[in-house]
Amino acid sequence: MGIALASAAKKAIASFGRRFGVLEIAEGWETKAAMCERCHLRVLKCGVSYCGKPYLSQIDRKPAIDGCGCPCHEKAKTPGEHCPLDLRHLPAIRHGENCTCKWCSISQS
Repeated sequence: MGIALASAAKKAIASFGRRFGVLEIAEGWETKAAMCERCHLRVLKCGVSYCGKPYLSQIDRKPAIDGCGCPCHEKAKTPGEHCPLDLRHLPAIRHGENCTCKWCSISQS
């Protein structure tokens, strides 16, 4: 669990860097965020959309069932991030450069 918390903290710090223009923002993040807004895993908390319950509300989770807990728009803006689900709402599968997640599927079409 300590590694997961450290990873979440790293992601939170990086999101501040993107907000202040220090770090790169992913191309097409608006499309990814729009997909998140329509997802059944989306949870709205204090006016912010999350992929499932916010991470600190549920640390132990299975991303394909519970979401990852990240704020949707911040996750969409992060280069290299992936959706935990594929287009059929099943767990996404990644093998090296190949990924079946919703975001990768739309970018390949």
